[in-house]
Amino acid sequence: MHGSSTGEHSPDALADGGCGKGGHEGGAAGVGAPFARYWLSMVLADFGDGVRLAALPLLAAQLTRSPAAVAAVTAAQSLPWLMGAGLGVIVDRTDRRRLMVAVDTARAAIIAALAAAIVMHADGLALIYLTAFTTGAGSALRSTAELTCVPRLVDSANLDQANGRLVAGNMAANELAGPAAAGWLFGLTAVLPFAVSAGALGLAVPLLLTLPSIFQPAGQPAERDSARTRATVRQDLAEGLAWLRRHAEIRDLTIAVGVISAMDAACFAVLVLYVIQILHQKSGAYGVLLAVGAVGGIAAGAIGSRLTRRLGMWPVLLLAGLAMAATQLGLGLTANVLTAALMLAANSAALALFNMTTATMRQRLVPDRLLGRVTSLYGTVVGGAGVVGALAGGALAAAAGIRFTMLLGAAPIAAVTILTAWRHIRGT
Repeated sequence: MHGSSTGEHSPDALADGGCGKGGHEGGAAGVGAPFARYWLSMVLADFGDGVRLAALPLLAAQLTRSPAAVAAVTAAQSLPWLMGAGLGVIVDRTDRRRLMVAVDTARAAIIAALAAAIVMHADGLALIYLTAFTTGAGSALRSTAELTCVPRLVDSANLDQANGRLVAGNMAANELAGPAAAGWLFGLTAVLPFAVSAGALGLAVPLLLTLPSIFQPAGQPAERDSARTRATVRQDLAEGLAWLRRHAEIRDLTIAVGVISAMDAACFAVLVLYVIQILHQKSGAYGVLLAVGAVGGIAAGAIGSRLTRRLGMWPVLLLAGLAMAATQLGLGLTANVLTAALMLAANSAALALFNMTTATMRQRLVPDRLLGRVTSLYGTVVGGAGVVGALAGGALAAAAGIRFTMLLGAAPIAAVTILTAWRHIRGT
């Protein structure tokens, strides 16, 4: 169970120009040194994001006691994910390495500016919201580009292993080390977490610059006037959506992920109340339980590729989905903190396994020239469903109780997983 929900069998070669042959002729044959530098840059950026995501609400809470005003910071950071395939059009039209360099540089500068404002006592809610939205937009754009770069660095046979390492790195940096560091640094002085976040993003940039020049867009558009450019952008958006509608595996997977994301977000939205009121723990136990969950995800990242190679993509997705359903059910039924910790670790491991498998499927099945658009559409479904699920979770907890909200997601997750996976397992 995460603050961000579900973040992917196919022939190794695709006739429509996809990534089945390893994405790009200049890419590495396996998971080698260029990918290792790419992975490290991602971990640094994810650590910076994890610090920022945790520190901005803490800064807002220092300025206001309004729960709505503090919650709006998290909402502002998530809103850019609702921009749909528009982010993907940018990714598919741009050199992806240069795009990530520009995004990380801009985010580092924005966060450094906020740090300077804190030192000068010039920070306020408006500046916090602006920082949250702009850095959230950069994070959404970088995350979209991030996934599309992997097939350029790693051949198709090793995508599952590469994605496992990326998911494990994300869990360790974004969900474990980043928030923990943010809380500790903020306790020392409010400016420190933002200085560290900006520094981590700044360190990611030179690593990206050492990568080979293999990230150019598949088809660079010629110079056009503004009216023709707008028309072409609309055509690009329509092309990505049409491909997603036609491709049964990725379409069904996207729908299933929407359901899982909504149920996971509803559960996560009341998790802190569950820890305090059902498990009868102090608020500090909430962070400890989240860290335990992240460890489960890191472990799954280490073994995920072995499972997918032994069992196949869809059977692994079926097992992961059923594990998510079972662990939500277990959380709703227990009031024991040790059992809850075990359920959170298993849930996080299942979600990490699901995420790395779906990422590999998209990288192998989606044509390279469309990968950014399809990835951003996928992210929009995840983000939109997560917002709806979180709001519904809060309302349900108020009306029917916390246990009911924790239990509610098990049946829909199990049902959509079984229906989707069985359809495609039977068809293979």
